[in-house]
Amino acid sequence: MAERRKAAEPSLSGVMDAYAHALLQSFADSSNLFPELLRARGPGSLDRGARTITEIHRLLPEAATPDKDQIRRSDPQRALDTTARAIPGACFHNSVRPAPADGETARRRYADELGDIAIAYLLTRPTGHRARLMQGPAPAGLGGAVGWRSRAPVSRLAP
Repeated sequence: MAERRKAAEPSLSGVMDAYAHALLQSFADSSNLFPELLRARGPGSLDRGARTITEIHRLLPEAATPDKDQIRRSDPQRALDTTARAIPGACFHNSVRPAPADGETARRRYADELGDIAIAYLLTRPTGHRARLMQGPAPAGLGGAVGWRSRAPVSRLAP
């Protein structure tokens, strides 16, 4: 992944594309680590998997830090965290679905789309009800629960 980042365009878009392409290739490459982690059983395999996922998750926010001022979300660090979770999730989903993006061209196109989705999210300000929800205390009935904004159904949060 570090090699992809070094070769990437020096921009937020370049970072997202490099991350998506490297992860999708890792999931697709049967000789690589991710498929092995998914199949691993036994002592230590969960620890090894958790360490790997933690390291992969750390790479995106670290690589995107120089371009963080371009992010238009209300909390750029949280937005990078969300993106660092969503892209591997999409890659995992692709690897286990019955009809994955298979072949170099299909994988490249899918990784490009994942990068585009990440950029669209990062460069969009929350609007409408989401923008109102991201301000102020938790609505009545939700108490002060941590993370209320992302877990409660929208119907319960509407003003």
